Amino acid sequence: MLHLGLGVSMAVPKIGQGAAAAGELEAESLMFFVCASVFGAQAIAIGWFCNRVNDRFGYWLNLVVLGLIDAAFVAVMVVPGHVDIAAGLSGPLIWVVAAATSTVAIRTGHPSPAPRSPEPAQT
Repeated sequence: MLHLGLGVSMAVPKIGQGAAAAGELEAESLMFFVCASVFGAQAIAIGWFCNRVNDRFGYWLNLVVLGLIDAAFVAVMVVPGHVDIAAGLSGPLIWVVAAATSTVAIRTGHPSPAPRSPEPAQT
């Protein structure tokens, strides 16, 4: 039984030496990069479609989701020492800067005006 530390336990079969352990590490690495890619794509999409027009839903979605992901990354990867502190805190630092600038923009800005319809041709 493997105890994960947060009150969660999971049954894991005994892993022998060699290829099985390496395969598990590769699977965990692949899962991490797939999750990071999905959340990165989500942040870009919300930024492109919502945040550029000062949409409050997009602001809160990116603020909360990416904040939780960065906090989990720090707790799981940086604090135990799996990732160097400078490299591990660069993502959360970018999140803090983005959150601050987005907050200033949403509090002082106005939504973009709707595109105007073309003027009728004069004859």
